[in-house]
Amino acid sequence: MRYPVFIHHGFRLLVTAALLSIGQPAVASDVRTLCDCTVRVFNGINKTRSWSGKAPEGCPAHIFVEKRGDGVFITAWISEGAPGGWARTAFTAAMGYTELAEKGTVADAGKDIRSRAGRLGRCLDSFIAARDPLECRYHADKSYLVGEETGSMHEWLFWLDDNGRHAVVEYAFGDTEITPTLPADLPSGPPMYFDMLLDIHLKNGKWKQ
Repeated sequence: MRYPVFIHHGFRLLVTAALLSIGQPAVASDVRTLCDCTVRVFNGINKTRSWSGKAPEGCPAHIFVEKRGDGVFITAWISEGAPGGWARTAFTAAMGYTELAEKGTVADAGKDIRSRAGRLGRCLDSFIAARDPLECRYHADKSYLVGEETGSMHEWLFWLDDNGRHAVVEYAFGDTEITPTLPADLPSGPPMYFDMLLDIHLKNGKWKQ
């Protein structure tokens, strides 16, 4: 998945003031926490061949699991209200069925996900501090809400443009009273239903489902 680099006129001048008005900005530690949640869900699917429908014990995030043709995609996010608005940090990553089939391969994939999350978190921190996305590509957008809830929303997406594993960080914030739920731009398929069994295994070194 690739996102175009696009930034609205005047966006850079408004970012710092908007962040300060809604409270504490996201930091790399938030991304690490969300990454840990996703890796633990992947490990659980490897053990039980199913998704329990619940976040792992001690995980503060909401979890959305997708079953796609080539693997499982997991999105974890945290939304927080603050005086004057809200903020949401989200992390999504994918793991192929071949990786999910064996304990060793799921462990290796988990290490890769953690490494990519660490790099993405540093990009987010750098962008907040100095408007420098470092090695990451990014998409920045601002939208306006009109109706019962009026206000504006800023959204940043960060990813590594290296043809590697799907891993994306989103940071969004706004000045409405309603705290948003699932990030709309990250999932692209139907959810994996609770307790849906995945009949995944390796046969003669090849993935079978």
